[in-house]
Amino acid sequence: MPFAVFRRHQKVLLVTFGILAMGAFVLSDSVPRLLSSNAATRDQKIVELHGKSVYQSQLNELARQRNRANLFVSGMIPYRGGMEFFGTLKQRDLVDALILQEEAERLGIPATPEMAREWLSQFALRSRTRMTNELFNALYARFSNDVSEEHLLSDIANQVRILKVRDLLGSPVVTPYDVFRTYREQNERVAAKLVEVPVDSFLGKVGEPSDADVRSLYDKYKDVLPDPASETPGFKVPREVQVEILSIDGDALARELRSKVGESDLRTYYENHKAEFPVPSEFPTNLFAGRPELTPPILQPFSSVREILAPTLAGDRAAQEIQDKFDRLKEDVMIPFVDKYLAAIDEQGEARKQGGTPASKSLPTPEDLKDVAAREGMTYEKTGMLTKEAAGQLGQVSTSEVGQKYQGGGHSFVDELFDPKAGLYEPIELVDYANRHYLVRKVKDEAPHVPALDQVRGEVVRAWKIAKARPLAEKAAEEIARKLGAAGGAIKDSKVEDYRVVTVPPITRSTSGLMPNSYFDPRPVESDIPGVPLVGPAFRNAYFSLRPGQVSVAPNEPKTVYYAMGLDRQEPAKFASLYAPNSDLFRYRQTAYMEAARSQDERWMNSLREKAGLKPDWVPPDEQKKDDSARG
Repeated sequence: MPFAVFRRHQKVLLVTFGILAMGAFVLSDSVPRLLSSNAATRDQKIVELHGKSVYQSQLNELARQRNRANLFVSGMIPYRGGMEFFGTLKQRDLVDALILQEEAERLGIPATPEMAREWLSQFALRSRTRMTNELFNALYARFSNDVSEEHLLSDIANQVRILKVRDLLGSPVVTPYDVFRTYREQNERVAAKLVEVPVDSFLGKVGEPSDADVRSLYDKYKDVLPDPASETPGFKVPREVQVEILSIDGDALARELRSKVGESDLRTYYENHKAEFPVPSEFPTNLFAGRPELTPPILQPFSSVREILAPTLAGDRAAQEIQDKFDRLKEDVMIPFVDKYLAAIDEQGEARKQGGTPASKSLPTPEDLKDVAAREGMTYEKTGMLTKEAAGQLGQVSTSEVGQKYQGGGHSFVDELFDPKAGLYEPIELVDYANRHYLVRKVKDEAPHVPALDQVRGEVVRAWKIAKARPLAEKAAEEIARKLGAAGGAIKDSKVEDYRVVTVPPITRSTSGLMPNSYFDPRPVESDIPGVPLVGPAFRNAYFSLRPGQVSVAPNEPKTVYYAMGLDRQEPAKFASLYAPNSDLFRYRQTAYMEAARSQDERWMNSLREKAGLKPDWVPPDEQKKDDSARG
């Protein structure tokens, strides 16, 4: 019913929603999104610090404080509006803020309005902003209904002292060797050959598990979602969806329509769009701005652009025809069913309120769209149940995004399907890089759930065997490495003892995050290793530590394959090149400094977290929910 009402009055409601959205935008300055209407009635325990329980209400208060401080400071720098100068409002960052606040109290660092005034004056100088009474009053005006000036200054002072405690260790020490190591990781290239020893090759040598073994392994991991990068199993069934996909090739339709474009069509199109075909000129178009009579537009004649008009017109007509098809299908078939489905949900809700049995108001089941697609000349597909990972590998449709034009900024196919707000049966329009258009609806959406042992017994048995087979695969790889090392370390054949040899071309350990000579964000990105999926730290460290004549053994991250690896060739990064005139020495220094600062900050925070009694493996509730949604 609500959806049907919306459709009948959508123009009025959209205007109303627009006004409400503007109001919500203003309110969002002082009300963080994490604060829900249920916060007052359900105060969740988040963590224990210093032997005391910390509840969501405490984080909410700190979040309000941080939000006001962030908004005030970002207002001092107009071109950086919305920046989170003092940190984010995520639970993990707020818990860290509580830990730092406790340390500030222990050290006797005050949080007074006077401290905030002094800090704001200094910050204004650094940001080239003149802090005047007028500016302060203008920035304070957005909070005047919530807090007094003194309260706001105290909020800022507390966030400042939290920041000061976090930066208490000062700048890290960066040695010339640290800079060279950063340079080497981005410039030294290593090529190697790897003997691939799969754990699967040894499954037949480990026997069968007992019923007790199966039950024990199932009980240990039944609530864990599967992770391809983990060496431990997960038997919980992730979130799965099923979709119907109708599609049509926009380029093929345009080619078909092009033959139907006549001369009169082209001339009419030209007359309506000739302003789009000016004669190229070396002079600026606004040379005589405000006096168009002095420089009348010089347009290309019809004869000059005739050849490009036909494909453009055909493309426009194809896009319109596709849109008309989609609109017709949505209005005649898909949306009426959505209305019916939502009305049935409302009836179930009413039955529940009246004490009845919701099951007595059954939900309607849609007919598939196969016949509709055939009638409209469209391709039809109905998928099986898809995890998020499987949806991302579905084929060409997995590259599509919401909208009528590719790279228009819409959600990706996968993100749209697994968006928690995306309902069943709602029509979704997408387009891919090849101009193929899709009309999709989700017909099933099953939440993550724990299956019965009988349903996953085969997976449990396999996981048990893999764990038992790993030592055998590792021993075989080490024996191969011993033999190859004794023979000089060279791997020359395409197979070694019937195991495949993978050849990796010369690669660096990491690459610059942006273009060369870019100093804006020099953080390095770890390089992919061709032919080795799911590379972990153990493999990466062994690979980039290879030396001539040496054969090392390391597994991939989930330990499903062990590799005996030997150096093929090495292209060293020379120390002299780091200080050459054309070297990016400044960038390497900056990268080394940032890495050292991050490492120092993490060590400092870890020591404070340990002092507060926070467990290293603690995961905040908001990340657990997000992880379940993302992986489910």
